[in-house]
Amino acid sequence: MERTGEEEEGIRLKVLGALECWDAGERIPLGGTKAERVLGFLLLSHGRTVPVNRLVEAVWGDRPPSTAAHQIRKTVSTLRRTLPGGSRTLHTDGAGYRVLVGPGQLDLLDFEALLRSAAVAQDADRPREAAAALRTALDLWRGPVLDGLTSDALDSAANVLVETRLSAVEQYTRLCLTANQLTGLAAYLRPLVDAHPLRESLREQLMTVLYRTGRHAEALEEFATVRRLLAEELGADPSPQLARLHEAILRRSPELSGPAPAPSPPAADQETDRDPVPVRCTLPYDLPDFTGRQETVRRALAALADDRRIVTVNGMGGTGKTALAVHVANRAAPRYPDGQLFLDLHGFTPGHQPLQPLDALDQLLRSLGVPSDRMPEELSGRQALWRSVTADRRLLVVLDNARDAAQIQPLLPGAGGSAAIVTSRTRLVELDGAEWLSVGSLSMEESVELLGKVLTVEHDDPEARTLLAGMCAGLPLALRIASARLRNRPQWTVRYLVDRMRTEARTLTELRVGERSVAASLQLSYGAMGERHRAAFRLLGWHPGTDFDVPSAAALLGTDIGEAESLLEDLLDVTLLEQQTLDRYTLHDLVRWFARDLREEQPTAREEQAVRRLLDHYLLALERACDLLFPGRAPHPVPQPAGSATVPRFACAADALRWLDHEYPALRSAAQLAYDTGADLHAAYLPRGLAFYLNLRGWWTEFRDTGTLAVRAARRLDDPLVLRISLTNLAMALWKLGDLQGALAHLDEALELAERTAEEPGVAACLSRIGVCLSSLGAYEDALAQLDRALTLHRRLGSRREEAEALANTASALNALGRHEEAAEAAEAAVRLDRGLGECDHELYALTELAVAHLGAGRPQRALHVLSGVPGEPDRFSQPGTVGLLLAHRAEAYQRLGRPLEAELCTARALTMLDVSGAIRRAEIKNVLGRVHHQRGDHSEALELHRGALVRSSAMGLRLETGRAHAGVAAAADALGDPATALSSREAARRIFDDLGVPG
Repeated sequence: MERTGEEEEGIRLKVLGALECWDAGERIPLGGTKAERVLGFLLLSHGRTVPVNRLVEAVWGDRPPSTAAHQIRKTVSTLRRTLPGGSRTLHTDGAGYRVLVGPGQLDLLDFEALLRSAAVAQDADRPREAAAALRTALDLWRGPVLDGLTSDALDSAANVLVETRLSAVEQYTRLCLTANQLTGLAAYLRPLVDAHPLRESLREQLMTVLYRTGRHAEALEEFATVRRLLAEELGADPSPQLARLHEAILRRSPELSGPAPAPSPPAADQETDRDPVPVRCTLPYDLPDFTGRQETVRRALAALADDRRIVTVNGMGGTGKTALAVHVANRAAPRYPDGQLFLDLHGFTPGHQPLQPLDALDQLLRSLGVPSDRMPEELSGRQALWRSVTADRRLLVVLDNARDAAQIQPLLPGAGGSAAIVTSRTRLVELDGAEWLSVGSLSMEESVELLGKVLTVEHDDPEARTLLAGMCAGLPLALRIASARLRNRPQWTVRYLVDRMRTEARTLTELRVGERSVAASLQLSYGAMGERHRAAFRLLGWHPGTDFDVPSAAALLGTDIGEAESLLEDLLDVTLLEQQTLDRYTLHDLVRWFARDLREEQPTAREEQAVRRLLDHYLLALERACDLLFPGRAPHPVPQPAGSATVPRFACAADALRWLDHEYPALRSAAQLAYDTGADLHAAYLPRGLAFYLNLRGWWTEFRDTGTLAVRAARRLDDPLVLRISLTNLAMALWKLGDLQGALAHLDEALELAERTAEEPGVAACLSRIGVCLSSLGAYEDALAQLDRALTLHRRLGSRREEAEALANTASALNALGRHEEAAEAAEAAVRLDRGLGECDHELYALTELAVAHLGAGRPQRALHVLSGVPGEPDRFSQPGTVGLLLAHRAEAYQRLGRPLEAELCTARALTMLDVSGAIRRAEIKNVLGRVHHQRGDHSEALELHRGALVRSSAMGLRLETGRAHAGVAAAADALGDPATALSSREAARRIFDDLGVPG
């Protein structure tokens, strides 16, 4: 289980962010989304009885199963067994349930209590106390309420809390503005304003903070942003209050200046009658070019200001932990008038043994003037003396480069006003009461900023600096080494160094100057581990994902889930792994390259087995996800795992799609890894599953690239079935991209393979897709002949999904020929089949063709009825091109029925889908929307849309869409008073329509 970093007593529940349950520092799994929704809704209603029917709504919305109430009761019963003390927490109350939690058990309760404390403090005219309580309350928020869980009931309950939070933010900001305490306030407000862009009161406060901190241009830019958003979203202007603030900023009105900053209060425990001790400062100098880390610095300073006695900073080697600690210590020095000490503990220093506590205490005590004759010989004596000397003083001690908590414990100052900042590569979770801070990579903006500070004017090449920052992957050590190499070699340019670092193998080699080296820094962390962890780290270097989950790591490592998670957490603790989100881990780019450098020239037998286990895991998981998302697809045997494979289980199609969204980059890289390591069956079958997902997402270029890889693997494998499948999928990717001839060439080869091997499903699939391509080229009679042959085979083989798709494509060809009644019949049959299969995306396309048939037959009301029975917005289970075409035809139906406002709304939504709709659909959508604009008298916009369609369709050989585009240009030009253009375009359209044999 995951550790919180703090051993807490009793159960701790959290809803201000992702739902979490902790007990004694260990996270408790809750058993799935259903249980999380039930517990989450009860916690949001803490202390109140929630009827079972409300819990049913929270879990299933308005479509509960017949057994919903029983499932709720069973879920509550399971939660009682799962949660420590669950019977005391979850109570049955009549026909419902309620949660009873005490102080410190629920972050929402803590939040509400702190808000009440803030109100009391403010009523008593104690603004600083009120501000502190508010900030503590707001810091409890880790993200959106019940992040990742959604339903109408949950969202409704959460929205109340969102409003409460924003009101608290605004109250806290007002107090800070009144006291003129502005440090870090803009950075604090920025993400909240971005998340709630139309909340003018929050934007007003941000503008005020920016103005008072000298960022006048940014304050004015905020006003321009909100004015544009209000106009686009609501058709409104900014409030008079916001407009007055904007005017005052333009005038630089004196009324905007805040009061003078309040003086820092004297230390509460500062004494004047004790023996003087010389003030010592052994801090290194604060880097003048220290960059970034503003939020971490703020948290560290806030912890010290709140008299938190220990602040720990952990991170992988080279992240700038020491620089950060020194920077914070110099900023906080005035709070510690008795001295600021720095001690390097050499926990991870090449050529040094870690400094023993006995020797470390010797150095610390001597720094405070303790003479040799008073220095105890044994550790316990020195520890007692150190705590005695520091007990009544305000010292700040920086303990740098610690090996572990055991090295630190004896060095902590005595009770009183002293504090320690500790840096380490490991997470020192054993230090109770500490403020734990982790540092990772700098952002790209911060990396470029740092290079700008440390490089000279001779290296003023912004583009090359950005490339160099990317290659250093945000690691401060790497950025400083690269800068030092450039400064020490005046003849080098930034671009020259970038060219030297183009490959992974060269990057770590180049990041070395003098005794400083990124690889050497990483080697220290690697060498400090035991062989079991080193072996796991080396294997993780084979993982193709930029980040990965526990099941895929378990497959690679050859362990069960529990052991894999334990290994990953250990690597996380020594900062060789990073964790950006819960349950997902990542290797920093430079760490990944370091891990790969540890490989042999050829993979060992153990590494080959590990890669095969990972490929088995991904292939079987992908197949399982596709079975849920794309029911009715043609079954094909997949490679069987060499041993047992860990495969995630998906509760529903939505779970499968979430998994695919997370894992797609790794899946694509896994296909390449399979090809590179000779696992050709995996290299061919992984792209087959990805084809369905990429088609759904509308990522046609990636569809083509993975399809090309599959064909190469299938050819090397020399398997006719695998090659036929791969050629068919690649052909469809090319069709989506508008390469119709390329698609037909691959389909001809695939058809020949299927016929030669008597593979009837393959013959039928190829005929269907050849019909689609011929239809796009305008060869409608040939297309219908191929589709008819395909339909006969599909029906005999029982391939209902393929039959439905062929019927919808038949309807499309019939609509083009003006045979709308036949088209409607085919489309209706396709809709029935798709609904039976649960094929949402195919159903949308078939419904669109049915609506086109009604529009062509002069029945716009029936077309609108068809199109109104489906969602008007794209969802996660629909291709963007399909949705865009549906919305365009819905706009056309509204316009024909004299409902221009509804038509305009649909048009606007359809236009947003253009860039992700694929080349062929894009031309179709533009022509439909061009007609809509022309019908409502917006001829200039119609002309632009038809000309855009003309360029695309003519380049791809889409003859019907080219003809329709010419006809649209002619109609718009006529209306705009350009008879010459209208005549030439009308003639071009007529020639195409006559040649195709379709109505104009």
